[in-house]
Order: sequence, then C-alpha cells, then structure tokens
Amino acid sequence: MGLYSEKSKTRLDGKTAVVTGSNTGIGKETAKDLYKRGATVILACRNSERAENAIKDIIDATKEVPNVGKLRLVELNLSSLKSIRECCSKLLPNVGKLRLVELNLSSLKSIRECCSKLLHNYDRIDLLINNAGIMSCPYGKTEDGFEIQFGTNHLGHFLLTLLLLPRIMKSTPARIVNVSSVAY
Repeated sequence: MGLYSEKSKTRLDGKTAVVTGSNTGIGKETAKDLYKRGATVILACRNSERAENAIKDIIDATKEVPNVGKLRLVELNLSSLKSIRECCSKLLPNVGKLRLVELNLSSLKSIRECCSKLLHNYDRIDLLINNAGIMSCPYGKTEDGFEIQFGTNHLGHFLLTLLLLPRIMKSTPARIVNVSSVAY
C-alpha cells in the first residue's frame, strides 16, 4: 500500500458513471477525469446551479484534450483483428458526455426520484462513485428524521446504492466506489 499518483489512461467509451457530490472537490475532479476518458458522466448534485457551473468548468478544462478535432495518423492492418481493434479504439471520440441529475442525499424522496430518472434514462450504470458528504455542526435532522450527517453520508448513499444495484449488476463488469473522510 502507498501513495499512487498516476492517473489511469484506460478508455471508458460506452461506460456510464454516476458521481455524487461532483460539483466541487474530489467529485468534480473525478467527473472530469472520467469524462476525458470517454465515459458518460452523470453529475448527481444537490444544487443544480453549481452543478451546471461544474459542467461548464469541466468542458472548458478539457477543450485541449489531445487528438480532438485534429488530423492524425493511425496505423491500421486490415489482416489483423488486433490492429483493427486498436485503430477503432483510437478513433473513438476522446471525451464522453456530461449529464446532470438532481440529488439531495439527505432526502429519501429525492434519492428515490433520482434513481427513478437514472433507471428510466440509462440502460447501464458501469460505475457508481458515492462521493458526496457533509460535515454538519450544529446538530440537525433530515426531513426523514435522521441525524443530518448519518442520514446524508451513510443512509443516503446506502439507499442510492440499493436502488441502483440491480442495474449495476446487469452492467458487469461494474464497480461501486465509496469515498469517505475522517471528518465524518
């Protein structure tokens, strides 16, 4: 175990990723990286305005992604399936799509509505990144009566994952990543 700082270069074309809390910080950087590698990234955020700004920032930051909108040479040997596959993977668009879905993890109703939209609009969910989290002082409760931090950071992501799990399992090989913090 140790610090590993090199980003993956694996292409994610055709993959769909849901990233909670993706309008700032780690979530935004994660969404940007997945987008640069070709995934359709769904930014699941509580504040639509801030999420729209994050989408604009991500698009602006990726305008200079190599090999987009430029002529380039790609080797192709039609007698080799390996060469054909490599050529096709190089010719696929270099960036994916960014989509927004409103999600308030402190509201069970909002989570159910979000999942309903996701399940209706996306045939596959290849990656769920449970990143959103709050550090709330003083004490407060969710609209469902749970302590705000526990309800949002734990129960919210649990329900989200539970409702999306059948679709994630159908999208194998798929992954669920839970991001946490010592702050909560």
